[in-house]
Amino acid sequence: MKCPYCSSIDIVYDFERGYAVCGKCGTIIDTIFIEQFIGIACESTKYAVKSVKNAIKFKKTHSYTQRLYEYLKEVNKYEIFMRRCRKNVNVNIDAIKIVLSGGKARIYKHVGDDELMRIVKNDYVIRKIMEMLDEDAILSSRTFRSKVAIALLIKNLLIYGEADLNEIAQKTNVSRVHIQRLTKILKTRIKELRPRLTEIKKLLNSMIPIPS
Repeated sequence: MKCPYCSSIDIVYDFERGYAVCGKCGTIIDTIFIEQFIGIACESTKYAVKSVKNAIKFKKTHSYTQRLYEYLKEVNKYEIFMRRCRKNVNVNIDAIKIVLSGGKARIYKHVGDDELMRIVKNDYVIRKIMEMLDEDAILSSRTFRSKVAIALLIKNLLIYGEADLNEIAQKTNVSRVHIQRLTKILKTRIKELRPRLTEIKKLLNSMIPIPS
């Protein structure tokens, strides 16, 4: 090793403070730990033992501090997302890690989402409508609850020609006002959705029992 500033090879290893220092210009070149001590001669064995012990102590403290700092960063990130939460919405900290690392995951989860997941899982028609919504450029950006609400709205319209907005609002925990907004958005997408809606209508009218 040599100093990157004055090119001196007179390097002093200060194990007590954990530094490699240039003996000529005094520049701190590197941070060292006990692993780097192996094979390096010291003038004083007694001092070396003391320095090595201090280096080990420093390494343990430094490692603990780093872990604590990482935990603190995670807590801070969690709190940032928590402050954005609405009522009855939880934050998934594992999903936060995935999103921050460049992946995709649902950070926010409404307390009623599990029941909606059950509805989607047990209703074949709703699942097909949800697939259709996920392929639409506009409707795919809606929240999970909103898409389930739209799916229920479409299914009722296809079967009965009308839909009870209050019932859908209650079932999905989406306000009636928002259901009305979703209805208006759906009307603007009908032209693009018509081919798939025709397929779903045929499915509803078929004699083959639909799993529920």
